[in-house]
Amino acid sequence: MESMNELSTVERRSAAQDVRGQLIALVESGKLPVNSRLPSENELARRFGVSRPVVREALVGLQALGLTKTVNGRGCFVASHRISPPMLLGQYSPSALLEVRRCMEVPSARAAAERRTTADLGELAEIVAAMQSELNADRRKLLDASFHVAIARATGNPLFVKLIEDLRKILEEHSKAAAQVPGRRAEAIDEHRAIYEAIARRDPEGAARAMSAHLDAADNVYASKAP
Repeated sequence: MESMNELSTVERRSAAQDVRGQLIALVESGKLPVNSRLPSENELARRFGVSRPVVREALVGLQALGLTKTVNGRGCFVASHRISPPMLLGQYSPSALLEVRRCMEVPSARAAAERRTTADLGELAEIVAAMQSELNADRRKLLDASFHVAIARATGNPLFVKLIEDLRKILEEHSKAAAQVPGRRAEAIDEHRAIYEAIARRDPEGAARAMSAHLDAADNVYASKAP
């Protein structure tokens, strides 16, 4: 396939992300047409200069974005040129989940800024620092969940903790798909840092605004890719 000649080997430190990024670029540009079959995992691994597990991780990411689909016995095919979120997460739509997040997490951030202890702040600082250095998407997803639960814990209200822990379980697939969107990692780190800094300076309204902006970004993350 002539378009595959544009692929280049990648650095192993972030190999899966780089493989995914190159494939996304080929799909979105139309150089890999809809309904075309991707080369085998072995062939992609050879072309990229990485292992098959790295290629497999990248392909899972493309499928989570709705760009590809796997046909049993035939291989992986391009399904769309545009990234699209899942229409439903279990029985819940993304818009329904985000509405509930706004109802719970904006007040949680406000209360955390008013009530947080030095220990709470230390925990949040550690999570933000880990987010900045973590390259693995699955571990970043866990850190993201830990950050929001830690904010709930800083409110001193155990019901906030319980509700947000349960909500994060429902959000797991949504977070996984969002993490695959190019450029989202850096944006999300900045948003989490802004929330942390408002909580650190005991600024309830600033924390609420920063959390609201973070949730707006989550709501809009696919907007520019929507058909």
